Amino acid sequence: MGKDKLKTINTIMKNSFILLLLLSFVTLSWAQESVDELITKGLNAEKIGLDSRALDYYTQAVAAAPDNTSTLLHLGKLQMRRAHTSEAAECFHNAILINDTMSEAYEQLLKCYIEMGDFEGHKTRHFNGVEELTSIAERALELSPQSADNLCSMALIYNYKKNFTNAMHWANKALETNPKLPRATNTLGVILYNRGNDNEALQQFRKTLANDPNNVDAYYNLGVMYTQRNNYETAISHFRKGLQRDNKSIKLYYFLGIAFVQRGDDAKAIQCYETIIGLDSLYIPAYNRLGAVYSRKGNYDEAIAYHQKASRLKPNDVDSYKCLGQVYIAKGDYPKALRSYQKAVQINDRDHETYCLLAKLYAKQGNKARETSSYKKAAKLGNKEAQAWMVSKGMAW
Repeated sequence: MGKDKLKTINTIMKNSFILLLLLSFVTLSWAQESVDELITKGLNAEKIGLDSRALDYYTQAVAAAPDNTSTLLHLGKLQMRRAHTSEAAECFHNAILINDTMSEAYEQLLKCYIEMGDFEGHKTRHFNGVEELTSIAERALELSPQSADNLCSMALIYNYKKNFTNAMHWANKALETNPKLPRATNTLGVILYNRGNDNEALQQFRKTLANDPNNVDAYYNLGVMYTQRNNYETAISHFRKGLQRDNKSIKLYYFLGIAFVQRGDDAKAIQCYETIIGLDSLYIPAYNRLGAVYSRKGNYDEAIAYHQKASRLKPNDVDSYKCLGQVYIAKGDYPKALRSYQKAVQINDRDHETYCLLAKLYAKQGNKARETSSYKKAAKLGNKEAQAWMVSKGMAW
């Protein structure tokens, strides 16, 4: 091959390489602009209440740039506000995997798990309950020691553990850090109520509303407190006041429905859950609540239809299969109940409640060996009812 031809080839290869680099740079720049544009569109959609449209934009942004922590945070916060806490937690968890020094991701992840409430009941292969949550809170405070939100989260973790001394300590630290933070006074109120200081708890919730008259969480806490006191009229009044401030709050409609159920007003409870589905057709707990209401009324086929709809919309939802199993038991169809519970175990073999339900089913079938085995598994996972059963039979786990 001649020297001139070789030189020409080298020049072409060199120019091609430069062109490829330029194309790569342009493509990356375009992709970044596209992601930024999607985030902006999502934020604008949220501002005018188009949450489903915002969800589409953020989901597209995450698909375009899965390692972009900003997109994950936006998507997670939206899912949290929509009461899709498990999906929100996944977003924040993924953000932490990408950047384990991202304090805001830890802060939001804590809020997700605390919103779920039953930390031990939500154990999975990826989340090992309250002790892991304590570690997350410690890491969050390490990254952001002056965050009143993180201090509140630590207080609520100790509240869950019923260690009220430490819970009060962290709640007071949050108040010292930010005396006007509504979450701080709400947190203190929750701890005082769980400690048995009802009047002091009421003072804290009212203090929150004095500082922030539109604080939906304060109305929610008051509603829950009065529901637990069996004072349903007052509870319903507080939930409705909250809905006057935020008429799209799924959490308020959900617990308003519970108050109606406990008051014996199934028709109004059904309206609440149907309203939730109208706001968010993918909110699975609303379908399961409707199923529970219809099951209680003896309308088993309608109840089954709602639970099956929930399981189709979210095939990995353990609660849908547990609810389905309970309806089949009420209907007397034990084989289908067993298949439903087995499916729940297949999805999450660390859900202790499922093993308790299996134990009760085996007891109805007279299968003592499997009843004991199921209670033992539930006890090992921390289920108090199962542990009490094992102790009553003189058995260890």
